[in-house]
Amino acid sequence: MKDTFLGIPLYRFYYPGDVEYVADEMSKLEWIRNDTNYIWGGIKQNAKGQDMHTLPQFKDLFDWINECLEEVRQDIAPHAEKMTLVSSWANKNDPGDYFFDHTHPNCFLSSNYYATGEPQDKTVWLYPNPYYSATNISPFGDYTDFKYHLIHEEPTEPGKFIVFPPTIRHYAQPNTTSMPRMTIAANAFPSGLIESGGVSKMRLEVLPNG
Repeated sequence: MKDTFLGIPLYRFYYPGDVEYVADEMSKLEWIRNDTNYIWGGIKQNAKGQDMHTLPQFKDLFDWINECLEEVRQDIAPHAEKMTLVSSWANKNDPGDYFFDHTHPNCFLSSNYYATGEPQDKTVWLYPNPYYSATNISPFGDYTDFKYHLIHEEPTEPGKFIVFPPTIRHYAQPNTTSMPRMTIAANAFPSGLIESGGVSKMRLEVLPNG
C-alpha cells in the first residue's frame, strides 16, 4: 500500500509468510551492544561484514522483500531495470532501549521489517518545518527541538514491511514492553540499465555485499 507524508511516498506491505518463524530465528542471532540498543553481530564481524539477506533461514522473507521492492521500483524508478539490496542487518531493543536519530547513506531507498513489538512503540520520521528554515527565520528556541520538524509516526506491527526515503531523519521510540522489539533494516540501489527517454542513459551494475 502506498501512502504519503508531505507528498513523499511511503510503502507498506504485510508478510504473508510465517511471521513467528522469522521472529524465532532472529532471537537466535548473536547480538552486540550498539549504544542505545543491540545490533546483529554479523554486520560487525569484519570490515566487509555479512548481510541478513545472505542467511538461509531468512531466504523466504527476503524473496518476498525483493518482490515488494520490485513493486516500489515500478512506481518510483521505472527507468531502472531492477532494485538490488546492498545491505541488510537487524536491530533489537530490549525493554527501555531505543534507536537513535539517524539517516541511511549509500542507498537509493531504505526499508524496515518489524519482527516483534507493540504498536505504541513507534518509528518516527522528522522533516524540517519550512517555517523555521535557516534562510527564513531562526527558530524560537533550540533548532534541534523536534517541534521544529514535521513528524510521521509509524506503529510497530509484526510482519509489516515499510519502504521509505533514506535521507529523512528517523529514530525508534523506547521499547515500553517487557519483550524485545526486533527489526530488520535493508537498503537498496537501482541496478542495470537506467535511462531517461532513451537520450540520457547509463548501465550501473550494483553488486550485493556478500
